[in-house]
Amino acid sequence: MGSVQPNGQSLDNFGYFDDYRNMSNSQSRSVDEIAATFAALGQASRLNIVRLLLSAYPQGLPAGEIQRELGITASTLSHHLDKLRQVGIVQAAKDRQWIWYSVRSDTLRYLIDFLFEECCTRNRVVDPDTLELTDIGVPRPCPDCPD
Repeated sequence: MGSVQPNGQSLDNFGYFDDYRNMSNSQSRSVDEIAATFAALGQASRLNIVRLLLSAYPQGLPAGEIQRELGITASTLSHHLDKLRQVGIVQAAKDRQWIWYSVRSDTLRYLIDFLFEECCTRNRVVDPDTLELTDIGVPRPCPDCPD
């Protein structure tokens, strides 16, 4: 479901912007879906778009402002935003004549949780609640090594 902008209208109500290939909100995302999401982030322009949108979280930015900030042509930006929307990283909402894009924090949180899942369940290097390193994850000097 897309974010709602000041006029209360979400682009997800329009057929053109249906998220047919988005990852579901369930906790049973496949490894293939997660890999596709990471693949979308594996392109420098898309990563810069996500970082810019995170700096404007939760409101997001209109497409024109993203274009100006990053110096990306409109057609290239449209392609990148569509790819990020398809994998559920960003969402779009219409406000009068502008389209606003924002980050879906639930998807990013899921990716982080996925990365730390084994780390936290096997050796508890990262605290699953705070995502901070535990004492186990802090390197310690070797007691038998000379300084």
